[in-house]
Amino acid sequence: MVHRVVNLDIPGRFAGTVPVWLSRLACALFGVGLAVAMRLAIDLVAPGVAPFALVYPAALVATLLGGWQAGLGTLYFTQVLAWMFVMPTVGGVHTQVQFIGAVLVAITGTMVVLVGEGFRVSSRHIVAERNAKLAERELMFRELQHRVTNDFAIVNSLLDLQRRRSNSPETRDALEQAMGRVRSIARIHRRIYAIPEGSSVSIRQYIDDLCVALRDAVLPPAGIGLKWDCEDVKLTRECALSVGLVANELVTNAVKHAFPDGRDGEIRVRFSRTGNGWRLSVVDDGVGMSPADRKAGLGTGLIESFVAQAGGTLTVTGERGTAAHLDLPPSVAVA
Repeated sequence: MVHRVVNLDIPGRFAGTVPVWLSRLACALFGVGLAVAMRLAIDLVAPGVAPFALVYPAALVATLLGGWQAGLGTLYFTQVLAWMFVMPTVGGVHTQVQFIGAVLVAITGTMVVLVGEGFRVSSRHIVAERNAKLAERELMFRELQHRVTNDFAIVNSLLDLQRRRSNSPETRDALEQAMGRVRSIARIHRRIYAIPEGSSVSIRQYIDDLCVALRDAVLPPAGIGLKWDCEDVKLTRECALSVGLVANELVTNAVKHAFPDGRDGEIRVRFSRTGNGWRLSVVDDGVGMSPADRKAGLGTGLIESFVAQAGGTLTVTGERGTAAHLDLPPSVAVA
């Protein structure tokens, strides 16, 4: 789903359902109504002050919404109303100076409308170009997703073909396990990238699904356990993706490095509220990591990039086991 930029061009948005002239007339009437409402409010404290001052913002708003036709309609009609009902008279007659002033207001107001129309046209082109780029990006992303999915299927088929041809029970079992890992990794990929753009994500459900897939994909058959606990909060799609990718990398690193020589242990994943926002924690009770190992394995590369995308900070300690904490600001939560 592409999160498109909203265009406030009223005639364009309702083209095909409402006649263009009717949309422009509605925008002009809205501008007139806005000017009248502002004038009534001002007259409560300063009756009659600056008779033509409100025609400019009203005409500009009508132009931005409905085009120069709506802007000029608002400008001239509100100017007539101001001339008839707001402009003071001398013995019931307007003076020549007042007439010249009204003409100048009409000229300068027309210039304001033309400037507003230029801005409106430019912004419409920018919005159309932006939406086209977003649509192209979404198409390329879906194509990439489709190709990656096909690659997983091809790898799985090749492993299955080799398994069928093998006469060794041990080889067949090893290939079967490898096929299971490939299927699990493919599920992780689908969960991470199948979330619609612009939507919010339940991080509890997301981490639950991710950890189940990780348990099946990267944990050995026995010896290492994976447990997780998450508070129920919604995050933006982009932040949830980054959190999931960080969790995926941290758990994978723990499996690879924390339990050498077949050592048993446990990895715990937790997402919870803190006094300063939210925290993702991935903690293991393995052999720990030296400062040099932490810098090489956790402080650079993919994890560093994912942490930056999430807008958080990562701290790692590793004296007894390894504890990695991704701290996020309160603003990542979606109401």
